[in-house]
Amino acid sequence: MKIVSGLAPFLLLIFACRLCSMTGAHDYNPYKGSIKSLLPNEPSVGLIKFKLDTSQSDDLDGAQEAVKANYTMQAGSISVPVVLQVANYASSQEAEAKMQAFAEKHGLVLETKSGGKRLTWGDGKSIMWSNGSLQCLARSDFPKTTSNLEEALPF
Repeated sequence: MKIVSGLAPFLLLIFACRLCSMTGAHDYNPYKGSIKSLLPNEPSVGLIKFKLDTSQSDDLDGAQEAVKANYTMQAGSISVPVVLQVANYASSQEAEAKMQAFAEKHGLVLETKSGGKRLTWGDGKSIMWSNGSLQCLARSDFPKTTSNLEEALPF
């Protein structure tokens, strides 16, 4: 009986780790993988779908890796382009410090968001957020497009 009760916590831990890997849970503090592998080909939120058109390496000051991706949002017969930049910094503190400096330089208010910080400007046409060591910037000509992409992405 002691063996079974001793194994129960271990088996529960294995089950929890397996569940996290199946649900796509990630550790973004710091993120240690390739950013391109994070970019979903067809993220969606509700009836709104996005399609990854292109992605290429980008160069952002101080980032260990950065990627620029072009998505197209599809909502019924409406098609809208949105650009996403994702940068990976050495730590969540560094990603948030970059956002804080950007906010101060442009007179923006940094908000707290689950997993990090968030900035919105241009009437919602541009949104920057952090999640762990990742810093993301979505830009579009239509405000709701950026927040929909933010919601559809796993980070």
